[in-house]
Amino acid sequence: MTLVTQEEHESKTAELVRSVHNSIRDLRNVIEGLNQQVIAGEDVELALVAKVLSPAEGLIRNCQRLETILAEQTNRTLGIVQGGYAVNLDHARFEIGCRLARLRTCCSSGAVSA
Repeated sequence: MTLVTQEEHESKTAELVRSVHNSIRDLRNVIEGLNQQVIAGEDVELALVAKVLSPAEGLIRNCQRLETILAEQTNRTLGIVQGGYAVNLDHARFEIGCRLARLRTCCSSGAVSA
């Protein structure tokens, strides 16, 4: 069994973000090159345009998956549970401590009912 730490998971996610970012940059550069050719009045083959744009669909899917992964990771980091709210454990401990202290005070005064 292999233990995967939060840091490793975040590192892999950051690597994935860099990879997608590089892919988007490369695709943008190719599209800008084609755009410059069109502006210059050069003939651009439709087959070449299709070949350049076909990876865009997969790249969009990868971006959507990455967005989901990042949202889940952020929610875990913030402590947001499935119901959509965050639990502040320090505040919860404080509240429980106060209530226990009130119970101790009440019970130690001898007002025990049977």
